[in-house]
Amino acid sequence: MNITIKNLENCHLEGVAEMVLKNYQVERKSVPFLPPEDNFKHLIRSRLKKLIAEKTGIVARSNDKIIGFLAGYKINELWGNCKGIYCPDYGHGTMGDDRKKIYQQLYRYSAGKWVEDGFTQHALTIYAHDRETIDTFFWLGFGLRCVDAMREAAAIEKNNTEVSIKKVGKEGVAKIADLQDKFHNYLTKSPVFIPGEKEDPEKYLQGWLDNNNRHLWVAGKDKEPLGFMKIEPEGERFITESEEVMNITGAYVREEHRGSRIAASLLGDIQKWLLGNDYNLCGVDYESFNLSGSDFWGQFFTPYAYSLVRRIDERVIS
Repeated sequence: MNITIKNLENCHLEGVAEMVLKNYQVERKSVPFLPPEDNFKHLIRSRLKKLIAEKTGIVARSNDKIIGFLAGYKINELWGNCKGIYCPDYGHGTMGDDRKKIYQQLYRYSAGKWVEDGFTQHALTIYAHDRETIDTFFWLGFGLRCVDAMREAAAIEKNNTEVSIKKVGKEGVAKIADLQDKFHNYLTKSPVFIPGEKEDPEKYLQGWLDNNNRHLWVAGKDKEPLGFMKIEPEGERFITESEEVMNITGAYVREEHRGSRIAASLLGDIQKWLLGNDYNLCGVDYESFNLSGSDFWGQFFTPYAYSLVRRIDERVIS
């Protein structure tokens, strides 16, 4: 196959948008309850216009036909102090019989430009059931970092009946400030190692609830809060912007009470609320190396996207 590489320009918008939607359509065959691709046509084109403006993208052509593209956002500090490029789920795509070769050529060309410009951390989001593309980037030095998953809103049985679950507003956050602080500290420990700016946990939760359509549930026993879980409309992927989706964006259970289905009880009450408020889907994203979280979410959610990352030894540009 004779492949030529050109810069991604506005004239390529319709061709690459069609490719993105087709790739999403393929993922829906494995996760059929995801929202239909027609729901995202306008959103995808809008996002792609912004991505093209980043001037990081390229297209692969063969016989005057676009067969692939790769584009990402420039980020000054991507999971660390080094500059990086992040290619979202709508920032790449291939078509044809030799997708592996197309992706290899796209990345070879792009990585050269990115590293030359000082961007040594490279990340991209790939659909979870696209085994060929996952394997291709694994052999290009990428490893798993984040998982995006979805479930249909549905009742969850066998909950912990010894705890009480309550939906709380701003008046209830003082009682769980300690839990929020422990959650923050948990994320900094092995093997997660996610740093975060230290802040007043009560003030943080108050500010979080100030935003529209954000909701918080607390599990407790004998007046002691044991865990919490929160949801909001915003998520990490374009899919989560569907009006039928709410996203879990934080959850924590005291270490000594894990394994007693407290988190399942919280999730169960959230499912009831979703069903009563016309939300059909529940999304979550989590780090694969968050062992407790990854084990729990995997019981109830179906992955539909993985985010992979590769860090280039920055000494090559020093």
